[in-house]
Amino acid sequence: MKSHPVMHKMALMLILGAVLAGCSKQDTKSSAIARVNGIPITSAQLDLALSHLNLAAQNLTPQAKNQVVQALVDQQLLVQKATAQKLDQDPAVQQLLQAAHDQVLSQAYLQRAGQAVAKPTEAEISDYYNQHPELFSQRRIYSLQELAIAAPKDRIAELNSRLETSHDLGGFVNWLRSQNIPFRTGSEVKAAEQLPMNILPRMQTMQNGQLLALPSANGITVLQIASIQSAPITLGKAHTLIERYLTATKQRDVATADIKKLRDAAKIEYMGEFASLGKTAQSKSDNSTAGLPEIK
Repeated sequence: MKSHPVMHKMALMLILGAVLAGCSKQDTKSSAIARVNGIPITSAQLDLALSHLNLAAQNLTPQAKNQVVQALVDQQLLVQKATAQKLDQDPAVQQLLQAAHDQVLSQAYLQRAGQAVAKPTEAEISDYYNQHPELFSQRRIYSLQELAIAAPKDRIAELNSRLETSHDLGGFVNWLRSQNIPFRTGSEVKAAEQLPMNILPRMQTMQNGQLLALPSANGITVLQIASIQSAPITLGKAHTLIERYLTATKQRDVATADIKKLRDAAKIEYMGEFASLGKTAQSKSDNSTAGLPEIK
């Protein structure tokens, strides 16, 4: 029988669920949807599993929903067997449980703090739309030829210089071959929002055939624009996306400020091979300037 895609996701859920089992409590208000050796599986647990999978119960077919329930039954069977074998007392398992506990608790704190963030105003949404025409009113879809070049750092300047004097990608490729510099070619189609934000303003001014060099982990990547398609998005269509982005940005800023405040108030000691981290943190604190805005 062909497996439903949700089951592939549930494989990870089973692992995480077993780890997190010790961190959760049964919701006495939710109804039982199954019992495994007398232990109930509740509707709240099902809803939680669906939320982890980014699924909504009303959007699932009965078959897919049944598979999630069966996965929860399998998970409970594994938890019961692991408990019977006293795996929850194994030091390695206890470390995993503690790590999961700490992760869940810290995320819960950040989520609670993020809920207090004010919803973006219509003016903020409109301003973001107008400030980023490359993403919206002047949005483009690019057909790109890609050249991934593997080269040592001491040849990067030479590569960039050669690229600036090249009239087309073919001539540059021939030069690479003559220098025995390895490279890979490829092609792809990407919308503006799929490209790095730092190169979008430059891409917006480029025309067909022009080249753009970007640093990479192993050398440089050269992009050539094969074709450009105009695909603007109105403010109405972009509204929800911008609202979510601005909300997430505000939540991130709140979390960053909160963590900084907690660090400043805490006594943090680094030891052994990490002792230098304490000196680095102190140096940054001493050299900071009050009121200096963040450079983005």
